[in-house]
Amino acid sequence: MGERLSAHIELPYPLKLKVIRHPMVNAFAAPGGHVVVVSGLLDKADSPEEVAGVLAHEIGHVYNRDPLRITLRTAGSAGILSMILGDFAGGALVLLVSQQLMQASFSREAEAGADVFAFEALREAGLPTEGIARFFEKLRDQYGDSEGAMEYLASHPNLASRAIAAREAESQAKGEFEPVLTEAEWDALKAICK
Repeated sequence: MGERLSAHIELPYPLKLKVIRHPMVNAFAAPGGHVVVVSGLLDKADSPEEVAGVLAHEIGHVYNRDPLRITLRTAGSAGILSMILGDFAGGALVLLVSQQLMQASFSREAEAGADVFAFEALREAGLPTEGIARFFEKLRDQYGDSEGAMEYLASHPNLASRAIAAREAESQAKGEFEPVLTEAEWDALKAICK
């Protein structure tokens, strides 16, 4: 799956995929080309194309070097804010809130960029974007969505708008694609941590 999604691009690091056992529904990219899929995501997914969409998104973070940039940005912004605000009563709270607002804004931009990358990677791999759209909707149905003022504090864009964007990016004719995994491969992937 990783090879099919990254065959058309040159990544800044070799892709290192790992699955860890935990009920959390998540996947994330870490510095150096590492992408971790949490087994709860595999349990929640109804198709390998849903997982492929999430994996393409995480590969987008690797391609854009987002994990490294976020790490450096977080460390740097904390130091700059503490120099500007100094040490005063309530300063730690102001520092924490300011840092969260800056980090959330940057993270939303990185997440949106990884989504756009995922849509293109799926298209290049001959896969539909419907899988990632369905997965965004599952997350929204299970965990809710960030709306209104809460969206400014959220690290990810609104799930409903992400699902709409995925569907708008669709370039595959409905049902006309080579599955990303065979049935046996999909069963093996779902059982990888069991």
